[in-house]
Amino acid sequence: MVNRRFTFPIFAILPLAGFCSGAHANVFERKQNGNLVEISQPAWRADASPAVERRYSPTADSASNSSQSQNTVRQHIQVAATRFGIDYNLVDAVAWQESRYNPRALSTAGAMGVMQLMPGTARQLGVRNPHDVEQNVVGGTAYLRQQLERFGNNVPLALAAYNAGPGAVIKYGGIPPYRETQDYVRQIMQRLSATSAYRAGY
Repeated sequence: MVNRRFTFPIFAILPLAGFCSGAHANVFERKQNGNLVEISQPAWRADASPAVERRYSPTADSASNSSQSQNTVRQHIQVAATRFGIDYNLVDAVAWQESRYNPRALSTAGAMGVMQLMPGTARQLGVRNPHDVEQNVVGGTAYLRQQLERFGNNVPLALAAYNAGPGAVIKYGGIPPYRETQDYVRQIMQRLSATSAYRAGY
């Protein structure tokens, strides 16, 4: 992510093809009236709690609804992490980095939902409705599990593959020299370090 305030990573990886565009895309939220509104996403900081929905509505009621929505997403993350044998904090960090837990996030490239599934990738993962939070989280977690297995449970490499595609990681023999991907991996590892789940030095 060159600038996390305005861009999101997206991936368009077909497991058999092993290729993904490393390009970033702006992310939008589809409002109830059908309009797309660009979302600015600040980088996660260890001293700031996730409060993405504050940007959309400052009212107390909306903040309460946002909190409930994030709790629901985190419940799905917990179930999916357990199902696929991945540390909850890792899946949670990816979900935060991809969409700030926003089920309505939509990139200009077409990546959808909490963990930003591309339509083709969603189909490959058996996700029938990427806009359904549970299905989206399950699909994204399954894909992350695939990358962990592909790269020997090396978390930074798996994250790089999630962002830039496994083909790019294989091509460069490590994290690709894309600033977006390097920032993506660094920011997630910093978040994990702050949760004492992983060491940030890699």
